[in-house]
This record gives sequence, structure tokens and C-alpha cells, in this order.
Amino acid sequence: MNAFFNLLKVNIIILFTIFVSPSNAQSCKATAPSQISVGQAFNYSVVLDEKATKIVSVNFDHFDVLGGPNQSFSSSMSMINGQTTQSKTYTYSYTLRASKSGTYTIPAAIVQVGKQQLKSNSVTISVSEAPANSQKRGNQTTTSSVPNIGHEDVFVKAYASKSNPYVGEEVIVTHKMYVGQQVNGGYQITGVNAPSQSGFWAYTLGDPNQNAPESVETVNGKRYSVVEIRKTALFPQQSGKLTVTPFELDFVGRLIYSVRSNDPWDNFFGGGQRARDVDLKLKSNSITLNVKKLPEPNQPDDFSGVVGHFTMKSNLSRTELKTNDAVNLTVTITGNGNLQYIDNLNVDFPADFDVTDPKITDNINSLGNTVSGSRTFEYVLIPRSEGNFAIAPISFSFFDIKSHSYKTLKTDSLFIKVEKGSGDGITSVSSRQRDIKVLGNDIRFIKTDGKAFHPKRDAFFATPWYFFFLFLPFFFFVLFILIWRKKIEENKNLALIKNKKANKVARKRLKRASVLLSANKKEEFYVEISQVLWGYMSDKFHIPLAQLSMETVTMRLKEKQLSNEAIQDFVATLEQCEYARFAPGDSSQMMHHLYDLSHQFITKIEKKS
Repeated sequence: MNAFFNLLKVNIIILFTIFVSPSNAQSCKATAPSQISVGQAFNYSVVLDEKATKIVSVNFDHFDVLGGPNQSFSSSMSMINGQTTQSKTYTYSYTLRASKSGTYTIPAAIVQVGKQQLKSNSVTISVSEAPANSQKRGNQTTTSSVPNIGHEDVFVKAYASKSNPYVGEEVIVTHKMYVGQQVNGGYQITGVNAPSQSGFWAYTLGDPNQNAPESVETVNGKRYSVVEIRKTALFPQQSGKLTVTPFELDFVGRLIYSVRSNDPWDNFFGGGQRARDVDLKLKSNSITLNVKKLPEPNQPDDFSGVVGHFTMKSNLSRTELKTNDAVNLTVTITGNGNLQYIDNLNVDFPADFDVTDPKITDNINSLGNTVSGSRTFEYVLIPRSEGNFAIAPISFSFFDIKSHSYKTLKTDSLFIKVEKGSGDGITSVSSRQRDIKVLGNDIRFIKTDGKAFHPKRDAFFATPWYFFFLFLPFFFFVLFILIWRKKIEENKNLALIKNKKANKVARKRLKRASVLLSANKKEEFYVEISQVLWGYMSDKFHIPLAQLSMETVTMRLKEKQLSNEAIQDFVATLEQCEYARFAPGDSSQMMHHLYDLSHQFITKIEKKS
């Protein structure tokens, strides 16, 4: 019977609203229970008749926010005297909890609807002392204590493939996140801080477009869902003890728990369950590696310093040509290891050849479980004299990690046949020897054709123009000294130089990011955007890149008297960049959004400067 009268009252209120309220009125009403107990979860709702653009302001100073805002929508239609009236209701609700007894007021919420801001009523709530397991009579809800999670339920752990590597040897560091069964409503990674690794060359492994590998593990008797967050290839650059810096991320987990209610309508519409979002800052363990020196006995004289396993091959674009024609020599080194450490090769070219500096092309593959690929050196050779020439075998030495010994690779000798070309036959010895050119005709003919003589002009000596041109070089010399001294003083101020060039360098890198964006190269785009922001902040405020991290950036930039708003924009953009980099699905819209955020951030800082 009570339920029937409650339903009747609801229908009367709805009919009254339809008849009395204007159809175009905009309302904003806040609702919440007037009485609750300490530890009891309850809903605070803001009800609108139009969809909100955003919630501008809502203040829960005296309450813990367990979840929200959650949006719901309802619509009803009625026909009166042949006229149809439709009403819509948009509800934005938060799940709150009081931790102290007393009487508290939640101020009016401010909501943006289109271009207009609406203000709700304030809500006063009386919080009484009561145990966590409490019951309210009538239609009140009965709930057990609200669940929670800690770092024993969710944590990140780092593993290294080896603990005693050689200098330059690849070490695979894997970061895994362990999520306990208490997180039963899903989770989200909202921010990632992967700091630079001092003393290492680092490559991020794996395909960012694929889902992270998942598994199940039991740790200390508890069952966890395990997600491989990141796998990194590290190459130590010095011997001794090196520490792998911890990996940090922001984690939001949703907990679904059940409540009991004496109100049958509440249970009918799913009121028997509640959700709570818990924020955690997770930090992995650090790893200490004992890096060994490479053995000195039997080390070749041409040792490149590279550690791994490699093969080498060479190739000439052609073996027969004429003088002053060009031929390409290509040397390719392929294998597993830090190929980019190879900066040059020792090649003995014939003295009669002009040789350009090599064009270096990398084909590095980091999509698998290790770093592999090739580095190609391409030389352009131009013979200046005819004859048969030979390029001696090219050697390359490395430390083979499989056999723990030094190995030397050698190519076969290369032979080139050069015939005399057309023209004067200009011959030059390679610029690496000496810059000498010998003309084909070393003695020129005496010119026999007669030339008319011209009368001698007036003397130029001691004229005004003579003294003008005489002292003109001295004037330019003094001007050059003044400009040069001024330039030296400016160059001493390294911070000023970097500050002046910060915007220009950042804009140039943003253009490269725009090209990557157009080509939809996701991984390279996010790396470029991160480098744009870090490099700009380092140059603009004279902060070494090694000292920039999510932990120190706020403190260092506040010392530079940068506004809190700009600091927050910087941190938020980087966090979104890292999150989007590993987020599944189509990220085209997010890439455009991050590009615009970076451009706006740099523009804002330059205007304030």
C-alpha cells in the first residue's frame, strides 16, 4: 500500500510539473540525503533539463569523493488536449562519504549549459556518529564498510634479463603491473613517468599498436592479473654499479561493492550496488646492475666498442667506369646489439680517388624482444686517373656476446677498372692526401693575336679616392673587431643564447611532429612531442635535461617563477602524451589534440616572456 501511494505521489508531481512549468525553463537542482552516518556512502546529484557542457564548480570539502560524476538521462512524453509535451532530465551524480560527524553544507554547484551558466541550490547534510555497519529505518540504505585497496593489492615490479652484463651488452628490463582481484570494476592508467636512464642507451621495445601481454600469477598466496606495461633495452655505457631508475605511473581502480536496501524500488533499479574509484601512485623497484669491463687481452686495435653478434657485407654499384664518373661503395653491418654506436669504418681508398664522407642509414627494429637491424655506410668515389685499382678488405671488430670473445669481420677485396674519360682529363689527388689539380694541358700557348694599346691614364696615387680606398679596409677591420667582441660577450651567456633560440628550435621540431602526424606514425610522433616539450623547457629556463623529470619539474620551474597554470599545462600535456602512447585503439584524434596543446603551450609561454 505504501509503495502504491509513493508511486501515486510521483505521478502527481510529474503531471504538476507538465502543466505548471514552462517547457523552455532551464532548471538546476542539487539533491542529497539530509541525514547520514559517518562512513556511509551516499549520492549527491545535480539534475538539469538540458545536457551540461561541463561542470564548472562543485565543492565537497567535508566529504570523500568515492566516484563520479556519473551521467544518466531520462525522457518522458505526454499529450494534453491534442498537444504533445516532452521533458528530458539529465542527472550528474557523485558517490560521497563523510569521515567526521557534524552538520555540513555543500555549496551551490555551477554548471555550464551551452553559453549559459546555471547555479543549483546548496544542500545541508547532518552527519551522525554511527558504526560502519549501520541500518536506517524506512527507505534508508544499509551498507557494509566501503572497500579499499592499497599498494599490496596493486603494484609495479621491474625485472632485468641479467644482473652482470658487459659494457655495451644489451639488458632487457621488463616492468609488470600486478592488479589484485579486489579491483573488480576495471582500471585505467592516467599518467606515466618513465625517467631517463643515466649511464645507459635506451630503446623502448614492442609494438605500441598491439595490446599489452597479460597473464595471471600468484604472489604470496594472492592471485593477480599481470600486465606487461613496458619492455626496455638498455645498453650500459660504463663499468661499475649502475642503477635503473624506478618507473612511475598513476593508477585509478574501480571497486564494485554490494549494499542492502529496505526500499524495493532502489533494489529494482540496481540500487544494491555501488562503485568507488581509488587513485594510487605506483612506483616500481630500482635495479642495480654490476657492469663488467670488456676483457683487455686479445682486444683488436680496430675494436669498435660494439657488443653483440653481427655480420658484414660490402658492394660496389659498378666495377667499370671512366675518369670523373662516380661509383658508390656500400658497407652494411647487420645483427643484434647497439648498432648506432658504430660511427665510422676504416677503409683504405686508392690515392687517385676523391671520397665523400659516408652517408649513414639506420634500419633499427625495436618491435620485438630485442634491438636488431642494420647500419649502412655509403661512400661516393670519383676516380681522377685511369687504371686498375683495388680497395683492400674492410675490417670490423666487435665483442661477440655468444662466445664471450673478440671477433673480426672482413670483406673481400674490391676491384675497379677506370678508363680515360672525355674532356681535358683533369686529375686530382684525393682531398685526404693533398689538394692538387693538374690540368691536361700543363703549358698554355703564347697568344699571337694582336691587342690595341690604350693611352696611359692620369695617376691615381695621392688622390682623395686613393686615400679613401686606402683607409677603407682599416675602417672595416675596426668595425669587425667591435662586432666580434660583442658576439663573444653574448656567447658567454649560454642561458641567453638557448633562451633566444628556444622558440625557434621548438617550432622547427613541431614541424617535424606535424609531418609525423600527417603520416600517422604514432610512436615517432609521441617521442617527437615529448622531446619538443622537454627541450623547450630546458632551453627556455636553462635547466639541464638530466634534471628534468615529473618529480623535479614543478620545483625547478617554480624557482624560475613560472606560473602554476603553465606548469600544470606542461605536466598534463606530457602525461597525456605518455598515456596516449600506450593506449589501445585509434589515436588519431588524440594525436591532433596533443599537437594543438603543445603548440598552444609554447605560444602562451612566449607571449608571457
